[in-house]
Amino acid sequence: MGRIIFQIAELIYKFIALNVLWLVFFVLGLGIFGFMPATVGLFQVIRDWIKGEKGVPLFSSYLKYFKGEFIRSNLVGAIFLVLFYIIYVNFSFVGFFYYESIQLYIYIVIFSVGAIILMTFLNVFSVMAHFEYKTLHYIKVAAGLVFAHPFISLIQLIWLFAYFLISINYPKIFIGIGISVFAYVLMSINYSLFKKYKAV
Repeated sequence: MGRIIFQIAELIYKFIALNVLWLVFFVLGLGIFGFMPATVGLFQVIRDWIKGEKGVPLFSSYLKYFKGEFIRSNLVGAIFLVLFYIIYVNFSFVGFFYYESIQLYIYIVIFSVGAIILMTFLNVFSVMAHFEYKTLHYIKVAAGLVFAHPFISLIQLIWLFAYFLISINYPKIFIGIGISVFAYVLMSINYSLFKKYKAV
């Protein structure tokens, strides 16, 4: 019983420490430039945990991942930023360019495409943490996972909204362990799929 309690306490400590690192490096990257490398680095550390790698210093490994992925992850982030902006613009101008009788169908199309892009975005962090590809290929593989495993992608999307609601109602949880726990669930789900592919 004592061993189980110790393991739980150790896991919580790891989540808190990793969450603090994510927040610090997110700020150091001035927010917009820090989000992608900080998040990819977080996923890479979690991947190491899932693989059972022990004795790896948390700070030094996270710093290595952050620096190594800074440029590439921001390029991927810029592509998604453009895609999300296109979705936003199209959604905003439906009422101006389409007859009212077909607006509902246009909204459905835009919503569907937006959901696919969002699910691809959720997957891209795990893909970048686990594989070594060129920039655009990360997005292709992440999108391929959405279409190859739609049910799992839907579960991930539901998990995103559920965790978003939890974070709103219990903000202290998000500040403490929020992003690390969220990423751990996503990485755990995708890691079982990645075993079928050639990993780093």
